Order: sequence, then structure tokens, then C-alpha cells
Amino acid sequence: MMTQRDTPGAPRRAICEKMLRCAVVVQCMDFPFKEPWLAVRINRSQRSQRSLLPSRRWCMGCRIKGLPPAWAWVAVCLLALQTGWVGLVGQAHAEPSADEHELGVTRTVLGILGYTRWPTESAVLRLCVVGSTEYADDLLNGAPQTVGSQRLEVRRVVLSDARILAECEGIYAGQLDEAAWRKLMEQLAGRPLLTISERGELCRIGAMFCLRRRGEGAGFEVSLDSVARSGLRVNPK
Repeated sequence: MMTQRDTPGAPRRAICEKMLRCAVVVQCMDFPFKEPWLAVRINRSQRSQRSLLPSRRWCMGCRIKGLPPAWAWVAVCLLALQTGWVGLVGQAHAEPSADEHELGVTRTVLGILGYTRWPTESAVLRLCVVGSTEYADDLLNGAPQTVGSQRLEVRRVVLSDARILAECEGIYAGQLDEAAWRKLMEQLAGRPLLTISERGELCRIGAMFCLRRRGEGAGFEVSLDSVARSGLRVNPK
């Protein structure tokens, strides 16, 4: 007789049950991943909608705890999602060094840039770093990078330099306070702009992606509402 341990899919069920202690497995119809089967933490106080549906493909046999809200705060669990987002995948129970985390952040940022499409494409993709940062040194000082057919130019910009900021396709924000962030977003309003922050709080007031340092590795939160309003298309296809 086949036991629970020998049953096909049992390892996945065991993994899923462990994850469901703090997560819900969903198929995110509106979330632009090639493999959209994600494990996410959600804000349960918001109302659920049909745009995000439970995933039974990845997690067969698991009890789904509930539907997530549309445009929820999505804390992506550290899974190998088969999308090439290496920065999301960490080593369990291993605290990464500062250098390892910085490299992980670089890979994550490059992945986000690579999956983002602007209305018009130029030869140079400009990512502007503002504020005091903890994890941007490798981005600023590392080897030259390309994103698709575009040369990536990463440079530090002071908030008072409106001319340079107007040329940026992306903003990487460090430890900006909320007042400085709001002023920056007002200044750049109406432009198709990718926004990435080291402060999770900024995802509540307009930032698209907020980086996280966890014991398991690098991760991020994403505000789907900010993605929808950005004028950009984020899609790995």
C-alpha cells in the first residue's frame, strides 16, 4: 500500500503546508510573470476579488486559506519561480553576507529592469540612484551591464538636480523619508518611470518595488497598484 510519504506529490504538499503557515498559494492573473504560480503573503484586511485566483497546479492537495485582494501588497516567498529572478532565491537557514546580499540585490534589480518595457526604447537605459543607500554599491561600481539591447547607465543623482532626474527611466531610492519621496514623485509625475526602493514603507505611497533583506536571501515587495499606474509594462515574455 502506498503511504502518505510515497504518494506522488507528497513532497510538494509538505512544502506547501509549511508555506501556508504564513502564505497563500495563488495564481496571480494580473501579475506579469511567465510562471505565475506564486506563494505570497497578503493583507487580509482588504477585500478579495476574482482577478487573483487560488493555484491548484503548483500546490495540489493543499488547503487554500483564502483569496488575496486585488492589488495586494505581495511579499514574494523565496522560491525558484523558473523566471530567472535569481535574486529571489535564497539559501534556507543561511544568513548571507553583506556582499552576497548586495550581489543578490543587483541581480534582482537587473531582473526587474529586464522584464520592464517602456513606451519608447532608447539605446541607453538610465537608472538613477537617490538618497543614502545600503545595497547599491555593486550597481554603481560593478562591471558595465546591458539590459536586452540597451546599455545600462547607473548613476547617483542629487534630488535638487531636476535636469538629470528628468532623463531617468528608473529611480532606485535609498533611505528617503516620505516627504522627500512624495516631492520627487510630484516632480516626475506623468512620466513612465520604474521605481525601486530600499524602504518598504515607500511601496505604500507610490513605489513599485521595495527590496527586502531576509535571512533566507534577497526578496522584494511589489505594489501592483503602482505597477498599473506607472505607464510601464512589466512582463518576462
